Amino acid sequence: MASILRVDTLTDASSNNSIATSIIYGGAVRSWVNFDASATGAAARDSFNVSSMADRGTGLSTITLSNAMNNSNYAGTTSCMGTWADDDGRNYIAVAMPKDTNEIYVNQFTTSGSDADGAYVGVHITGDPA
Repeated sequence: MASILRVDTLTDASSNNSIATSIIYGGAVRSWVNFDASATGAAARDSFNVSSMADRGTGLSTITLSNAMNNSNYAGTTSCMGTWADDDGRNYIAVAMPKDTNEIYVNQFTTSGSDADGAYVGVHITGDPA
């Protein structure tokens, strides 16, 4: 039998630090992934709530979520480097754009505007879960 725990606020054992559950629900990261777009097939190093990834061409990746978002108006934040563990790749940019409720396009390019596969790409997705 399933149980439901209903609370308005979570607090630590000493009641010094507390947070409203509405903050957790509305502001938590719903999905994240650290991947290498320069590898064949956009290989994820680690992730949460990601069921698969696809390489759509140079600088173009797609992330598919395990659990969909409520609508396609969620937000994505990114980081991107051209090389792994080396500051030579600091002139790369990545943009996460919602395609629909369960897929995100992640486009990577250099600061000069050329499509490029980032060796280190990080993406965080926030918004309302379905």
